[in-house]
Amino acid sequence: MELWKKEKNILAAFGIFLVFMFLCTLVSRAVYASGLPQVTVDTPRRMAVNHKVEAEGIVHQGREYAVNVLSGLRVKTVYTHVGDRVTPETLLFELDTDDLKEKIQKQELVVKKLQLQISDQQRNRNLDEQKKQTESGRAREDYARAENAEGKKLERAEEDLNDAEDALEDLRSHPVEVTPDEERRAAQEKYEAWVQEETELKEELEQAQEEYEAAQDKVKRLELEAKKNSSGDNDGTENGIEFSDRFAGAELEAARQAEEEARSRCEAARSAYQAHTDNPVKEPDFSAEDEAQAAWEAKKDSLKDAVDAAERALDDAKQSKSDRMLEAERSVTDADMENSSDSSLEVNSLELSAMQKELADYKKILEAEGQVYPEVEGIITRIQVSPGERAPYGAAVVYADLSSPMQFYVSLTKEQKKYVNQGDSVTLTLGGTSGKDYKVDYIAENEMNPELYDAYIFLPDGVGTIGQSGSFQAETQSETFSCCIPVNALREDPNHRKFVYIVSEKSGILGKELAAEKVYVKVLDQNENYAAIEEGVIDGETELIVTSTENLEDRDVIRYKEP
Repeated sequence: MELWKKEKNILAAFGIFLVFMFLCTLVSRAVYASGLPQVTVDTPRRMAVNHKVEAEGIVHQGREYAVNVLSGLRVKTVYTHVGDRVTPETLLFELDTDDLKEKIQKQELVVKKLQLQISDQQRNRNLDEQKKQTESGRAREDYARAENAEGKKLERAEEDLNDAEDALEDLRSHPVEVTPDEERRAAQEKYEAWVQEETELKEELEQAQEEYEAAQDKVKRLELEAKKNSSGDNDGTENGIEFSDRFAGAELEAARQAEEEARSRCEAARSAYQAHTDNPVKEPDFSAEDEAQAAWEAKKDSLKDAVDAAERALDDAKQSKSDRMLEAERSVTDADMENSSDSSLEVNSLELSAMQKELADYKKILEAEGQVYPEVEGIITRIQVSPGERAPYGAAVVYADLSSPMQFYVSLTKEQKKYVNQGDSVTLTLGGTSGKDYKVDYIAENEMNPELYDAYIFLPDGVGTIGQSGSFQAETQSETFSCCIPVNALREDPNHRKFVYIVSEKSGILGKELAAEKVYVKVLDQNENYAAIEEGVIDGETELIVTSTENLEDRDVIRYKEP
């Protein structure tokens, strides 16, 4: 029994411990959760992004008139002020007539000087023109004379060339007749053959004569010996004498026979030589032909030289004519060339015209006794003259025309200009009147500040007064976007990239926990309340963190804000 009580007490204590631990867990969870950032969330929606432009403006005059007077005139009195209402009978200001008269006298003196200068310049220009015409005429006459003289030289050179060519052609058509080389060689060979044959026949004749004389001498010698023998000079025996006589007689007979044969050969050789010399062949002599040919060639070369000289003379004549005509043509061109630009006469004429007009304006102002009035009724918006000071260049007085429609002017920023264009319909509220719809008539970049734009609305007749304030409102609606989020959910990092925090889950000390996940987005359009972003990771079911009790970082644990 006691054991049972003891176990029962242990179980009770264990239960109390479990309950205590559960309570501690609940308390720790509550303490942990109470320290987490609390966020409000929203989901993307499909919608159009509307843009509303509001700006304050002012009513300006529709048309302004400028009252101009000649600059430099001294102002005596100014009778009006800015904001005054004036009519054509209202005296604006008055000029000093004494100063005006002095101006007129000086202007008349300047005009007279210019007139004299113009007269002298005109006379000098006429003289220059006459001189130029004379020079041009002389240059043309020189050109004609040069053309005639050079043309004659060229004709003479052409005639000389034609004569030289005709003489050369005539010489070539009458060449010297000379024996051809073959005939010359044949005649020379024939002559040399005759001389050779003469030499041979002469040698044969001389040899025959020598043989005949030798035979004669031998016969004479043998006859002489025979005489001696017959006279008894021999002292031999009788038999010996007879034998000697017989032998000498035979030898003499043979010598006489040989003499006869030698005589016959000599006469035959003499007859052949005589016959050869009786029909002599003259040595060919072509020196006359050669001299005639040489003379003909020399004449031909001389005529060729004459042709070449005539051709050179013709080329020289052509070049001379070209050079002379070029020189004459340049003289004509120089004579016809316009004189150097001198617009002093025209400039002085323009100055004279301007000064005469200014002088007439001075006199017109003097006739009006220096008093200046507006042309139509209006309100003065600007005065540029002061008493005792000289009138400036430009408008002396500017006044608004009250009869013309007014204009409403408003200045827009570059961001506002994105949603307002020329021709757009806008709502305009002037003073305490209710808003009315108008169209933007003109819009352009401000000349002084490129970050601003000037917009004008032309008001109907009778609407608005100068200086009246007004409110300008324009509203445009974009296309419908599938993913539009509150603009408060859109954030920007230091690199100017847009991002949002979405609700996601992660594992933590308490199990699954809510976390803020950073997601970069591309903004397509936005206004002061909503931004249209490109679809992707974010869809219509994504919870976007709009506000947070603390600054968030990527993957921070969060909890929903309690109602």
